Amino acid sequence: MAPEFSSEECRWLTVGIGGLTGVEEVISKKYPNCKIYGIDPVNPGNFSEIGKLLKVGVGLKDGILPATTEDESIKIISLPRLLDEFVHSRLIHYLSIDIESYEMIILLEILKNGKFGNENITFCQIDIELHDPKKGIPLPEAANLNRAKWVLDFIAVPSPYLPIFTVSYTPAHKVTFVNTENLECEKAFKIKSTIRTSIS
Repeated sequence: MAPEFSSEECRWLTVGIGGLTGVEEVISKKYPNCKIYGIDPVNPGNFSEIGKLLKVGVGLKDGILPATTEDESIKIISLPRLLDEFVHSRLIHYLSIDIESYEMIILLEILKNGKFGNENITFCQIDIELHDPKKGIPLPEAANLNRAKWVLDFIAVPSPYLPIFTVSYTPAHKVTFVNTENLECEKAFKIKSTIRTSIS
């Protein structure tokens, strides 16, 4: 974060903890005043020792994911409701999201032509694990998604997001995006000036 930005204004959200909290532990030590939130209905690990935890799933609308022979039913809440009732803000400085291909479905909907396009939802930085829909946990809604095409769609005009880092590993592809348009994001991270410096 920019040195002049107050870390008390910082909001971090992890959607899909998967029992891993190493990054959040580092952030909580570096920015002790940053508000850290985590969402995971099944495997939150020790997240409650680091930040505020909500054991639900996130979706496009409220609902219930039916129980299976292996797992109990899961309560699903919509992204706008999650931000309003749990985080109490629709501007998140850092989003980490890893929900087995469903991340691609949700994030497309925050763009201007998406379901949540007029909901004033802003993420300054997004760290996303793009899972291969044909591997791992089967998700019918994501069965026809192509990760490369998804990235191109996500950054297409008029999207404010720009990819700045990527690494591939089995079974996912990690990509970091930054918001280059929001003034609050620029205030917190000096994204435009950083990009200009890197290019020059």
